[in-house]
Amino acid sequence: MLSKNHQLYWGTISHQRNTPFKRFFSYPIFMAYIDISSLASTMKPSLLWNINKPALVSFKRKDYHGDPGLELDSAVRKTLHEKTGKVFNGPIRLLTHLRYFGHCFNPVSFYYCFDDLDQKVEAIMAEVTNTPWKERHAYIIEEQTENNTRTGFIASPKKQLHVSPFWGMDHDYEWFFSQPEDSLNVKMKNFKDGEKVFNVSLDLKRRAFSNAGLVKAISRFPFITLMVVYRIHWQAFMLYIKRAPFFTHPDKL
Repeated sequence: MLSKNHQLYWGTISHQRNTPFKRFFSYPIFMAYIDISSLASTMKPSLLWNINKPALVSFKRKDYHGDPGLELDSAVRKTLHEKTGKVFNGPIRLLTHLRYFGHCFNPVSFYYCFDDLDQKVEAIMAEVTNTPWKERHAYIIEEQTENNTRTGFIASPKKQLHVSPFWGMDHDYEWFFSQPEDSLNVKMKNFKDGEKVFNVSLDLKRRAFSNAGLVKAISRFPFITLMVVYRIHWQAFMLYIKRAPFFTHPDKL
């Protein structure tokens, strides 16, 4: 039986641009899904794996949300309380890229906040990091009866972070999150003036988190976080070649 606390998810990430021209790409991917409060107690250090120390695969506190002086679990709960006024006491599990061969970058990490009984997700914190600026913004998506489907969440936050120089800030998001089970799906649509201009789809299947599982993953996807950065810049270059509109960072205006 697979552990609820720590898992790997394999699948694909797909992007579809609809304006001013159509462009689609899809890449294979894997991500780690970890319980941020029990990681140290359940995953023993080895040459393959470690926490805040060098290893082929490692979890470094500074790579993730909030003040590195706080435990990640405490920092996430602090932000959740500040933004919602609520206290979340259940487990928090993070879907993310870990640090591989000393390098880590996450365009977005998802914190799934479970209820006290650890039966369902009550809220999701999606923390987006842009490049090359390395700024972060955390979006909070709470369970809302009128917008919550049987299998996941639908939310429509306003865009708050300049993610790409090839998109402006005048976008509205529509996000869908499935419950993290055997399959895990995240769908994001961008709308401008009511028209869908862009969408992203993350479609994953669950696998065991183990030393053997990590070896298989990094053998199949070596230097995956470096590849993420490379692919972001390659796709940006292709948009530049195609003369996609360029938008200056709002803070630089």
